[in-house]
Amino acid sequence: MLESVITDLAAPLLRAKAVAAVAGDLNIARRNWNAYPSGHPLVESSIQKLLSSFQMLCGDGGGVQLGVTREGLLLGDEYVEKNNQLCRNVAAAFFERGVGALLVSQPPTRAELLALLKLLALKREEVFTQGGIEKLWQEAGITALEVRAIRYDRFSGTEEEQLGSEKGDAQTQTSLWEQFALLLTKGEVGVAGADNSPELLAASLNAHFASRMGSGRGFSGTTLKTVSALIRQVVSNSVGATSIGSGSGDGDGVGCEGPETSGWSGLDVVQASAIKADLAAFIVALNPLLRRQILNGFCETALDDESAAADLFRHLGTAVLQETYASAEEYAEAPQLLQGILRSLLPHLIDTYDRTTPDDEMHTRMHTLLQEHQYEVFMPDEYMQGLLDVLSSGTLEQLAADDVTKLLASLNSRAIDSRGSEIILQLVIADPSGEAAQELIKNLSDLCGHFLELGDYGQVLKILSQAADPRLPQPLRIVMRDAFCRREFLDEILSGLTIWGKPKYDQVTLLIQVLGRAFIEPLLDRMAEEENMSLRRFMIDRVQAFGEAARPYLLARLSDQRWYVLRNIIIMLRTLGPTQEAEQLRPFLRHANPKVRIEALKTLLQAGDPIAQRQVLRDLESADRETQLTAISLTDRNSPPDIARKLLELVTSGGYTAVECELKTAAVQALGEIGRSETLPELVKVLASRSLLAFKALNRLKIDIIRSLERYPAKAVLPLLERLADGSDDVARQAAESLRAVRSKAL
Repeated sequence: MLESVITDLAAPLLRAKAVAAVAGDLNIARRNWNAYPSGHPLVESSIQKLLSSFQMLCGDGGGVQLGVTREGLLLGDEYVEKNNQLCRNVAAAFFERGVGALLVSQPPTRAELLALLKLLALKREEVFTQGGIEKLWQEAGITALEVRAIRYDRFSGTEEEQLGSEKGDAQTQTSLWEQFALLLTKGEVGVAGADNSPELLAASLNAHFASRMGSGRGFSGTTLKTVSALIRQVVSNSVGATSIGSGSGDGDGVGCEGPETSGWSGLDVVQASAIKADLAAFIVALNPLLRRQILNGFCETALDDESAAADLFRHLGTAVLQETYASAEEYAEAPQLLQGILRSLLPHLIDTYDRTTPDDEMHTRMHTLLQEHQYEVFMPDEYMQGLLDVLSSGTLEQLAADDVTKLLASLNSRAIDSRGSEIILQLVIADPSGEAAQELIKNLSDLCGHFLELGDYGQVLKILSQAADPRLPQPLRIVMRDAFCRREFLDEILSGLTIWGKPKYDQVTLLIQVLGRAFIEPLLDRMAEEENMSLRRFMIDRVQAFGEAARPYLLARLSDQRWYVLRNIIIMLRTLGPTQEAEQLRPFLRHANPKVRIEALKTLLQAGDPIAQRQVLRDLESADRETQLTAISLTDRNSPPDIARKLLELVTSGGYTAVECELKTAAVQALGEIGRSETLPELVKVLASRSLLAFKALNRLKIDIIRSLERYPAKAVLPLLERLADGSDDVARQAAESLRAVRSKAL
């Protein structure tokens, strides 16, 4: 009975652990899928591990239903390890692609996992432009896992569906060219403009991609594939329409047919000629880079329809083709079908196309190198012959156990990733201006993100330290710094503080030092939300370590409405030293929260602000005891003479009740902190006073005054202490002890 109860209580926890394990392995598999070619050992091993995790999750034969949010995975009403960054990463990946719920009915097969990784490699825009996640999921044939898409249409009560259907009805009445232009002016291309003429449409695309050359060099793969297929549809239907006009052919287009291409067949000769003319004018008006992308993509989708491709290229003319494919490199990147057409239409460039350069040879070698299954191609001849000789002799030297251990350690995934990152970095350093440099730097950044998820901050620090080496060319250092200073990368580093705890504090500190002030904003954001006091203190120290460089960032945060954030910001400003921004801090003297008021007052007093000093004087005269004690605690050696006189007045006036004695003692200590010799005569009067009714209270005050004399200039207090020490009462004994302390300091 007890065992069944324990089992029931432990089941949800075990199920959550199994889900977290699947999330972790899925995250690693995604990383490897994006970083390595298909069939790579790391990809295969991560898929096998993910299969095992799914089998463990479904081990009891029951299904699992998970809710998906941007913040994490929901199992029932609870998050699955909400602070687990791997769970949050996987949840964010599904959520961004429109998944609202994930149902695991049985362990998926290897083919289903491959299909899943392909879907997760798509961008959010690509998922939605291809019909949404549910449609893609069904087309991928993933049955062991089911998804429920987020229904955005249920979050509002508009007539969007009705408007959308009306728009669709109107679209069916538009011409073929207008539908083609509409495809290019919506979705991720997002080119604005109502004029669909071929030349203006091409000019818009040229301007659009010219303005974003930093983030991409042309169409995305999905858009390019769709556009290429539709161009093929236009050309094929045009050829079919021409055949109909001449009494032959059936007019069926070869290409993708769906809602966007329906009604495109059955064109007459006039329509076909007009569409072909518009298409040719559009392609000619594109810049060579975009033109080359579209023509290459078109030929890749027209492998079984060479006549349609040849017809299009003849229509474009040799001058346009020569401008588009002028070099051997551009020719080499063209599909095989297009290379044959170019040789036919541009015979005078055959010698140029056949010419190879050292860069071409290096490109070929690297391409071969990445085909890891053809290891014999790139293996040195001498090494290969040595292996063959050993195998043919039949005598293999046995490795020692220690050597085997070292060899196996060098073959684990972490060691391979580590060496791979070092090789990528060396490739970037060797050719920082090469075409592949940007992609290599991105791969290096992704690998560093993978290391952070594994907690290998040492490897990340090693890479970043090498990337920041001052011996490297400055432009390269700037490019790599920008790649590693992306906000998501910095946030991932700081997330490790919560996941891995204090053991990573020192390494994170070094990473912050390497990447510099880019960390200030993320640190301040995290500090504002962090509940752990130790971690909050660590972040404050890291910001303060930037010194004056952090001041503008701190001043910008003074508009924050959260009192605890303001308190910490003001404390950090005071730690940086005297500030010249008194005007920005004075309003906080009237803040609703007393802690903010006190910190602002301390900071302004440190800067010698006269308004803050007058505020302290007013507080010292307050009828509220707590206000007076707070004001006394704010005084220090830099306090002006007016404050010292007011403190002295508190000591010498009034009676000796418990409240008054508390104020007098605090004022005496504050006067000792200030240490002005001008106050000593009034204190001597108190030491010489007598009171029969308050003898004990006055005696305690005298002892406090004598202790405070240790903080005054020795030359001024030594004669007084020598005279007071000549006795046998408590005051004399304290004077003798203070005299010894002052003399020892003077030595």
